[in-house]
Amino acid sequence: MKLSLLADPEPLFAKLSENILENAGFIFRARDNEYDIYADDGLTAAVAVQNDSDHCIFWGDWHDIDIPFDALPKDGIFVSACQSDIINILKQHFKLDGEWPCWNYLAPDGYGPGEWDELGPLTDEDVDFVYPFWELGGDDREEHVRDSVRRFESACIRENGQPVAWCGLHFEIDTIANLGFAHTLDEHRRKGYASLVTKTLVNRLSARGVRTNSDVIKDNTASMSLCASMGFEKVGEQTWAYFKRD
Repeated sequence: MKLSLLADPEPLFAKLSENILENAGFIFRARDNEYDIYADDGLTAAVAVQNDSDHCIFWGDWHDIDIPFDALPKDGIFVSACQSDIINILKQHFKLDGEWPCWNYLAPDGYGPGEWDELGPLTDEDVDFVYPFWELGGDDREEHVRDSVRRFESACIRENGQPVAWCGLHFEIDTIANLGFAHTLDEHRRKGYASLVTKTLVNRLSARGVRTNSDVIKDNTASMSLCASMGFEKVGEQTWAYFKRD
């Protein structure tokens, strides 16, 4: 089955919104940026290809779908927030050059009042200091962190005006927000700071009717332990991967 370029992607977004928890990342990225979106007539599978980039997002059941080779980036393909069965299909056609499987966690619907409600946000002036600690970000990580700090909620603990622990959001759309680029400086670990900044964001978002989720790489035992201790529920899995084209 072949895909075609969608002139109007809104029917696809409407279908994806029926499972907003699983599909929020696709909707946010594809709607918020310059992507060409291809789908089959029945809207059972789709891929969003970012213009002038190697970034793609796949969705749906690809077992009977023809890979749209001509529509994909020519040198390499960076795939984000993808189901593992799609990754396995892509492995049959392209050379895997990096893979980051993640658990997806859903935060509780708030933690009640506490000291975490007094924390302030990151500011634009903090970005130059903060963004290098996000090791998983690509070449655009400074731009991404700066844009996120300007647009979305964040929380920060400071000492002498300097951030020592923080957490932001990769995106917020409809009723879902995705935690991201969290970090605590080495000399301030084991003080409960990661829990504090997380509770700050969860409470602020919950007050607006927004649930918070987080993608944690499966070998990041510290973050998985933090999620478990804070009552996060493991609700799914997604994979980020990079493929080379011959």
